[in-house]
Amino acid sequence: MENIEVECPSCSPDEPVPHTILKDAKELLLQCDECRAVHRHKTEKAKKEVPVRVIVSKGEVSFHRNVLLSGRIKTGQELLVDDEATGEANLVEVTSIEVGDKRKESALARNIKTIWARTTDEVTVKIAINYRETTDSIEMKVPGDREYVIGDKINVDNRNVIIVRIKIRNGGFKKRSGVRVYAKYISRIYTEPSVKEPKRISRSGGRIVIKKRESVWSLKSKRAG
Repeated sequence: MENIEVECPSCSPDEPVPHTILKDAKELLLQCDECRAVHRHKTEKAKKEVPVRVIVSKGEVSFHRNVLLSGRIKTGQELLVDDEATGEANLVEVTSIEVGDKRKESALARNIKTIWARTTDEVTVKIAINYRETTDSIEMKVPGDREYVIGDKINVDNRNVIIVRIKIRNGGFKKRSGVRVYAKYISRIYTEPSVKEPKRISRSGGRIVIKKRESVWSLKSKRAG
């Protein structure tokens, strides 16, 4: 038998729990795996859509829309928010859900007061370029579904750099070569120049840095600090 997670009117009216599907129809006949109670449950298509207020952040600008939604909405979920007056549509990610005077990770659409979201169709990606003694920070607007791959070479502000790690929004770091991350999930990309300045160590312990000056190569010795 198939299983599904939904609210149980007997033991869990607000949070979904595992159920076994006894009969698959327009209204599912379910048995709760927790308390064994049997009840009917409307499928998503049969559920009535209700207008929900959505506040969307797009860069430094925020705007609100009323969106018809049904079923359970969760943080991290993507929604399509459109404006009938202008015809503009945005793909957004739910960042927070307000129910009454509380914030929740998920809630039924009919119980939601306000959804807070951010646009993901176009996002601003912050890129740090790490040199030996300095770090440059650059911001780029890119499509949200653009992929960045650790270990790949990319061009940033006319500079060729290599991605060495990626910080995920509300999460940790990705460092393994070959890992792919969509721009909409990225907090910051850390890079280093694809062509590194070579270095040598002198007998006295100082560092010899080779620099190219026009067409002539010269050696410059620095004492270790």
